Amino acid sequence: MKDFHCRDAGLDCDFVAKGNDNKEIMSQVATHATNEHKMQVTPELAKKVEGLIHDESSHAQTR
Repeated sequence: MKDFHCRDAGLDCDFVAKGNDNKEIMSQVATHATNEHKMQVTPELAKKVEGLIHDESSHAQTR
């Protein structure tokens, strides 16, 4: 399992997307970014988000 924490992108937000692969997580993140943050998902934003996806069991989110 992998996850993405919205806080890791520098936002004051508790949203966490979880999935088996990056595609599944990116779909959740795109919906969240559009609906909650009124952000357009650009290629640059997608690249940043993909860089912040990590294995759920890792401690990367505690950095």
